[in-house]
Amino acid sequence: MMADSVSSQSPSTAARPPRTGRIVVGIVCVLSAALAFLLAYVTTDFTLGPQQRLALEQIRRLEGLFKVYHRTMGRFPTEQEGFTPLIRAHVLAEVPVDPWGQPYVYQFNEQRTGVVSFGADGAPGGEGEAADITSGGLVRARR
Repeated sequence: MMADSVSSQSPSTAARPPRTGRIVVGIVCVLSAALAFLLAYVTTDFTLGPQQRLALEQIRRLEGLFKVYHRTMGRFPTEQEGFTPLIRAHVLAEVPVDPWGQPYVYQFNEQRTGVVSFGADGAPGGEGEAADITSGGLVRARR
């Protein structure tokens, strides 16, 4: 009798797992992707030009290297050392340049800490394409 009840199920229904788990996983994946795109859209500064966005991305990467240096060495490089410790450690080949061909500046003082690009004109201050760029975005001119 027991053999009859087992054989009464068709092989396709007995081997098929429930769909509920797959549906939930699919919904979670779709929602995760949507959240990632929304976060990327919200955090993108559309007021920046393409070269400024590239500079901002490069500055954030460089500041990440300085944070790794800090975790390893227990301190940030001084402003006088600049990029030299990262070059000596073979993390960087040379002082990096911004999209306008000017070297990035490492600042470590009371006013500003981090990597700075002085924009298209290569001089501190400025507006538009010539504005200074830090990891926080454009440095707005004070009035």
